[in-house]
Parts: sequence; structure tokens; C-alpha cells
Amino acid sequence: MVKNSRLWTAWTLPALGVWQLAAPATFAYQSSILSWNSWIVGLLLIFLGPLCRRPAQKMAPWIVLAVGIWMQMAPLLFWAPDAVCCLNDTFSGVWVIALSFILRPLPGEQPTSTHCVPPGWSYNPSSGAQRLPIAALALICWMFSRYLGAFELGYIQTVWDPFFGDGTLRVLTSTISKSFPVPDAGLGALAYTIEFLAACQGGADRWKSSPWMVAIFGLLVVPVSLTSVLLIILQPLAVGAWCTICLFTAAAMLIAIPFAIDEIAASYQLMKRTGWKGFFRGGDTDGTVDERTPEMDKPIWKLLKASAWGVSCPWNLILTALLGIALMFHPIVEDLDPVLGALAVVVSVISFAEIARYVRWVNILIAIALLFSGGFLILHICAALLIGSLSVRRGHIRECFFS
Repeated sequence: MVKNSRLWTAWTLPALGVWQLAAPATFAYQSSILSWNSWIVGLLLIFLGPLCRRPAQKMAPWIVLAVGIWMQMAPLLFWAPDAVCCLNDTFSGVWVIALSFILRPLPGEQPTSTHCVPPGWSYNPSSGAQRLPIAALALICWMFSRYLGAFELGYIQTVWDPFFGDGTLRVLTSTISKSFPVPDAGLGALAYTIEFLAACQGGADRWKSSPWMVAIFGLLVVPVSLTSVLLIILQPLAVGAWCTICLFTAAAMLIAIPFAIDEIAASYQLMKRTGWKGFFRGGDTDGTVDERTPEMDKPIWKLLKASAWGVSCPWNLILTALLGIALMFHPIVEDLDPVLGALAVVVSVISFAEIARYVRWVNILIAIALLFSGGFLILHICAALLIGSLSVRRGHIRECFFS
């Protein structure tokens, strides 16, 4: 049942609906389609908002959630001609998503539960401190993507690139980018918006109370991030240019992956004990008392220290990542060198997660591919031997993850 302290969210939705009804006239929308869209969305929010407070209307919050996502998508699908329309719909959509779902308790959530550490673990992977860096990185990527999306939609005439000259322009105006039916950077901004909100959803016990939410969060962080990273590292082959902001975004999303893997692993271990019946209902397995994680009102340095539990950077994996970066940008390279170098970086950074340290062995395969792709040139032989040998060492594991 929705708590009384959160009933205000159901009444704020109709207020946003009234705002959407007035927006086309207030901001002089230049698109009749988006004007009609704003009026229809406004009426839906006015009607559906009060239903969210009724426990019997279980589908109402989900429908409102879909409306919020649609509000994010509409300016992209219809290529909003004016920036204020896009800004209003996307920001209002964020609030609709947050009010309908993110600010509501998850089914089975126990906000005051202290038994949040998975059995056999030394820390709680679902604590607010653990999710803090992921939310921060998603916010950074969201800002970068909105900036690139503003160019694709025609709101700004140029984009800033401090390292590759017109590289960003070439990427954004390439045939691949224009082949998307919507601005691909705007689509990325939508994904980062949902990822940020998903990082904020749920309490400290969500690894056991809502494995389905952790699975959605994991899909947003790991596969979506990997796909984005791989598309970006293929830019030199597909477009013949690098994009600085795209690389920064890829780096931020790649760094987020090792911070998210442990929570996914905790829910997976729970599912192995309880079976798939606990995927939506949550598991009956109690965790142990969390006496280690600081509260969110503690000094930021304590939160930052807690956010890094389960993530460490062995010197050998750092060197492997640097070798991969050198291969990506070395002026004398074979065609596959940027791809293999980028893959070495991806594997090394994912291996920073202590629970996924075994992923480093994939670098052995990358080293073999590098050796053969370069025709046994001295540069490739040295790089392959270094990447392969450096990936053998596991590095120190500080935390416990298994019962």
C-alpha cells in the first residue's frame, strides 16, 4: 500500500497535466503534432494521477510510467523544431517517471531493514553509497548526450571538440548517424535518464526484495553501456574520425559497469537459492546486519570510500588498459588495432570489479588476435605479449562475495 507520506506524488501528476495543457500556448510550440501530443498527455495525467493513490489500481503507475517515457521520446520521434518544446517535454517526462514510479516504494521493500548484506558478503551492494557513482556517471552522460542531441535537432549550429577538430561534426553528420529515424544522441540521453532514475529507485535491500528491478538496472548499465562503447570505438572504421565527447561518454559508461556488477551478482545468487519464483516477489533469504555502510548524511569522503567497495584497480590491469588506449590512437596501426585496443580497455576496466576479476582472461584471446592481425610485426608481438602476460595476475581481492 502506498504510504501516506508519498500520496502527494499522485496529486502532483495532475498538476503536471495542467502544465502540459498550457505549454503549447505558453511557449508557442511550432509543431501542431507536438501541441496535440502535449494536450493529450496533459489529459492523461489529470485522469491517471489520482488513480495512482489507490492500491487496487496496480496498473495505473505503470501506464503513467509509459506516458513519461513517451514524453521523453515524442520530441525525438517528431524532430521538435523548437528547443523550448523539447526541453519542456523531456523535463516534464522526467518528473512524470519519477512521480509515478521512482518515488514510490518497490513491492516488498523494507526501507528500515538493516539486514541488507547478502549472506557471505562483506558489504551491501545495494546501498545508496554503492549506487552514487553510477547515478553521477549517468548524469554526466545525460548532459553530454543532450548537448550532441541539440546539434542533431538543429538547435545549435556547431559542437565543441578540443582534440579532433571537426571529428565530432563528421561523426554527427555521417551517413550512419543520419540513418537513425531519431537523433541517436537524443536516444542516448533517454537511456541515461532512465538509468539515472533506476539507480535512485529502491531501498538498501533491493537486491533481495526486487531482483527484477536490479535486472532492469543491470540491463541499462551493462549491455546498453557495452553496446554504446562498442559503437563509439568503431567510429574510426565506420566514419574515419573520432568524437571527443563521444569518447568521454563511453569512458563514463564503461567506468559505471564495475560499480554495477556486484549488485547484479547478489540478486543472481539469491535467485539460485530461491528459484525464479522470487524474481518478482523477492526472496525469503535474509541478509546479515549492515553495520559498515555509512548513512547518506555522512561526509562525502566516507560515502565515496564506501562507493568503491568491491572495485579495485590492480597495477597490471591499469597498464593493460593504457596499452589498449595506445593501440587505439597510435598513428601507425593496422585496421583492427583500434578495435582490439578498445576491447582490451573494456575487458580491463570491467575486471576492476573484484567479483568479475576472472573477465581479465579474455585479454589473452585479444592478445592472440592482435598477434595474428598484425602479421607478426615487432610492434604487435610486443603489445600482444605485454597484454597477455599482464592479464595473468589477478590482483588483490579485498571484499567477500560468496557464502
